[in-house]
Amino acid sequence: MAQQQAQFFAVTAPGLENVCARELLGIGIENLQLVPGGVLFSGSFRDLYQANLWLRSASRILVRFGEFSARDFPTLFRRLVRLPWGRFIKPGRHCEVRVSCHRSRLSHSGRVAETTLEAICKALGCSAGEGEAGQKIYLRIEDDHCQVSLDSSGALLHRRGHRVANVAAPLRENLAAACLLALGYDGSHSLIDLMTGSGTFAIEAALIALNRAPGLQREFTFMIWPKYRQGLWQQLCEQARRQERPTTPATISGVDSNPLAIAAAEQNLKAADLGDAIRFCCQPMQTLVAPESEGLLICNPPYGERLGKNASLKALYHDLGLIYGDLFTHWQGAILCPENELVRATGIPLVRQLQFSNGGIRGSLLKKP
Repeated sequence: MAQQQAQFFAVTAPGLENVCARELLGIGIENLQLVPGGVLFSGSFRDLYQANLWLRSASRILVRFGEFSARDFPTLFRRLVRLPWGRFIKPGRHCEVRVSCHRSRLSHSGRVAETTLEAICKALGCSAGEGEAGQKIYLRIEDDHCQVSLDSSGALLHRRGHRVANVAAPLRENLAAACLLALGYDGSHSLIDLMTGSGTFAIEAALIALNRAPGLQREFTFMIWPKYRQGLWQQLCEQARRQERPTTPATISGVDSNPLAIAAAEQNLKAADLGDAIRFCCQPMQTLVAPESEGLLICNPPYGERLGKNASLKALYHDLGLIYGDLFTHWQGAILCPENELVRATGIPLVRQLQFSNGGIRGSLLKKP
């Protein structure tokens, strides 16, 4: 019997939609539609499990649960009650409703959320549960059209489960992974992260090089659904483990001049159970020598609007230009930062590979042409 098809939405940071779509194609999901902020796709719940298990660039996976028109609260309540809540929510489960309203008569987001919870309680025949949120529900009302989505992921997907130590301004794992994938990194060539911080680029590179599914070490909201198929999930995890490579094909290194950063990176490496897949080293990046004839050099240097006038940062970017242009001439090189006067201080040509929003700051992945 063919499995029932459903509609899903992989949420991404703006600018990462194409990377996420290529990932979905890579795990065999082909019915895709790119929209701002993510990728729509249809499939079975096996596909939903696979997306949560394997996607490196997405933030969360939503189930498109229902769509209808409503111009007043009685209509909203009646149409919400008719949705099949029991397929996804057990009676008494605590729910958290998040609402956005645009150009609609139903403009009071707080009352929309209350009406939704009342409808769920009516449909399930029980009172609302208490405690920590068990199920996030998203309602988007635009031009009197209501779209209801259920979160299947829980904690954002960038929380792989192995970040136990941080340094200032850590890079999100899904953004680091998206940058590596956009550069075509597959682990077959050496990689050096020049300013490794807590080790995010290096650890994501190791996960890619080993072909390790990023969701193996964590739990998901779909595991509390009434029809969760634990046997299927375990089967998919076992398949993922069998597909892992025993070692990385090429070396992966992380360099930082701050010993506290290296200590944090090593803690995260241990928590990720990556063994000796990465070599972290505390040294100035200016002392590096290319260990091989080719590879990928990548870094996430300090940046921001106010930092463009900082003389020491301009000197740092000047040094980056020397490293990328002279010391690692034949290596692929990429820098994650805004396109501003700091980038021009490198003195080397850089072209945009990705443009995205990171914590409200517009940024770009720039690479040597």
